[in-house]
Amino acid sequence: MNTSLSKFCKDTGVPKTTAYKRCQELNFDVASGLTPAMVTTLAHEFGVNTLVDATVPHVSVEVGNHTTRKIIHIGATAASLEQFRTQRDRLQLGNRGEFVTHALGFLDQLEEGMEAAEAEQEQELQQIRTAKKQVSKRVEKFRRRSDEYRIKSDLLAHIQNTELEDLEDLASELTAMGKPAAEAAAPGA
Repeated sequence: MNTSLSKFCKDTGVPKTTAYKRCQELNFDVASGLTPAMVTTLAHEFGVNTLVDATVPHVSVEVGNHTTRKIIHIGATAASLEQFRTQRDRLQLGNRGEFVTHALGFLDQLEEGMEAAEAEQEQELQQIRTAKKQVSKRVEKFRRRSDEYRIKSDLLAHIQNTELEDLEDLASELTAMGKPAAEAAAPGA
């Protein structure tokens, strides 16, 4: 059985214009009343209870030494918190499950990206360490060769200079051989 929008608003305390606007947003046709499913959805949207308790609370009143039961009725069968709220609208998250799925998926992708970047950095670091080790070995080998070259070059220069001096002595001796004795003695005298 359908419920009129007016009855829903009266029972729940939701302002009729607010309920009507929300029905339009939800594409509810309210011309022939609200179906039970529509009532449930609207009650959930507004955070109200649509179940009306048919039992009226009984209060026992003791007067003197005898008991009389008096039935006291409460004026409303439903209450709205609207009167206690400020005018600030309360926003709700439309599709919580979808939002959580997207957020977690986004974070998972970020973490995967971080792991891939870390792996790439570690690989680059390993390549740098390998290059450093290779170059370091080669530099050390070059240093030893450089020291060897310096020593060998100095030794060869010394030997060459000694050989050249010996050659000059031989050349002087050869030059002196073809001269008369007086000329040969003059330069040294």
